[in-house]
Amino acid sequence: MRRILIGRLVATFGAVAAAMGTFLPWLRSGTRRRNSYEIFSLVDRLGFSPSSLVGWGLRLWPVLPMLLVGAVTLQWFPRRWATGVTAAVAAIYAGVVSAAVRTAPSTSFITVEFGSLVTLLGAVTLAAGALLTLVTRPRRRGLRGPGGG
Repeated sequence: MRRILIGRLVATFGAVAAAMGTFLPWLRSGTRRRNSYEIFSLVDRLGFSPSSLVGWGLRLWPVLPMLLVGAVTLQWFPRRWATGVTAAVAAIYAGVVSAAVRTAPSTSFITVEFGSLVTLLGAVTLAAGALLTLVTRPRRRGLRGPGGG
């Protein structure tokens, strides 16, 4: 039971870090810092097409907080396969988009900031906690053993 609790806490911490990272500066253009919700208009300057996977990922980015909340809620109130799927989707989505922006080349107008790194690390931590919770099975009591049938 202790490993399940640790996994749930790690997943929760990772989701909170990923969510906080979305509000930190991801890009700096000139003197203005932009968080992840403000960068869709700069996707083409980063070298991504607005119709590419990253472009769509940023376009649908406002759904990420809801995915993170769903992943954490299902960690604490598990629902079989939905728990793992939701955590995987949230972690992969946040991780792939933040890694893509993080590795985008800086231009003279745009510099990549630290918010994408915080989101990426949060996504990895969420995935690790969810995996720990998933592979740790609680012991069933009273099914077998002395006097248990």
